[in-house]
Amino acid sequence: MKASLQATGKQLIAESERIYLRDVQGALQEADFNLAVRRSQEVVELALKGGLKVVGVDYPKVHDVAPVFSEQLRQKRESVDTRELDRIEEISLWLAQARAPAFYFEYEYNGEDARQAAQDASFVVAAVRRLLGLPNDGSR
Repeated sequence: MKASLQATGKQLIAESERIYLRDVQGALQEADFNLAVRRSQEVVELALKGGLKVVGVDYPKVHDVAPVFSEQLRQKRESVDTRELDRIEEISLWLAQARAPAFYFEYEYNGEDARQAAQDASFVVAAVRRLLGLPNDGSR
């Protein structure tokens, strides 16, 4: 079962990268800033949920799983960059909080917000790969 969890986790991480390239970058090019923020949140959520699967943990059904991811890595890895985990938690929290307002246009995000969301999503995907010792596919 653990091997299938790991394979599923790697698939989720790969899907997060595809969403980043197709949807986040596309939304930025079209100046659809709310969509870029929403899709960036999805990228972060999928990457972190994939990371949890890779370490053998079934993720909770919530949008912000960064605290669970951080806790699991701290428990399962001898040396882990806690500053990097803290940054992942900050990013995941702000994007999870931005998700609904972006979706329902309760808040109009601007280009700077959207570019920051995209940059943060890219950071999280790369950090998840690095923290888990997975190769970077180089697509971002």
